[in-house]
Amino acid sequence: MIRFCLLLLFFSASHVPALSQKLTGNVIDALDKAYIDKVLVVNLSNNDSTITNERGYFRVSGVSGDSLHFSKDNYIPNTILVGEQTHFVTQIYFNARLLPTFDVYANEFRIPFQVGNVSGMKSLGNRPTGPGKIYTGLANNPSLQPGLTLDGPFSYFMKSERHKREYAKKLDILSRKKDYLEVIQSDSVMTALKETFLLGDRELDSLIVAFNLENQYHQFLDMNRVQVEKLLLEFFQIHAYRKKY
Repeated sequence: MIRFCLLLLFFSASHVPALSQKLTGNVIDALDKAYIDKVLVVNLSNNDSTITNERGYFRVSGVSGDSLHFSKDNYIPNTILVGEQTHFVTQIYFNARLLPTFDVYANEFRIPFQVGNVSGMKSLGNRPTGPGKIYTGLANNPSLQPGLTLDGPFSYFMKSERHKREYAKKLDILSRKKDYLEVIQSDSVMTALKETFLLGDRELDSLIVAFNLENQYHQFLDMNRVQVEKLLLEFFQIHAYRKKY
């Protein structure tokens, strides 16, 4: 009898984890669709959490009806509602407006005296430079022998320079989506939507995610605030009522 009870207890315990399931997915940048690592993923319903790897992959426990929250420094947080699906590809937006500002201070000492141009060639500091320029002159040449100096062709393709150009592109896109970001991050707008359509936080979050996905082909580029609010209200009038009734 005791042995039978132990076996029954063992099989009962082995079936408990089956009540929950593993939720997996990848987090990508909403602008360039690149994988994002070190994103904190938290199941708000059971507090299970993890960090995405270099492929943006995450895995947490959860069930249908749970809410997954995604956050990372300098990105707009996102929350999704778990349905029947167990694998998600989630987008988060880079938020340059929240980047910390900083000041750079430096002292520069200059001697306002120059010897005449004995060699007949300008020094590198006295002429314009930039990507792709090739000119005669001296470039750290102890022997003082004339030669060619290449400026830019190699540095242009350096990883740091590529990152600068990508960052500039993201800032440009964000500036074109300024009005959309102001609407979607407005607490007063979100409160008005919840009160008008009698929504809870989870319902509101899931509808906002669906709204963004429905409009991802244009991403609200160059839209003014009136256009964004009109699209948002029309979407909620259709989908919020449909979900309610």
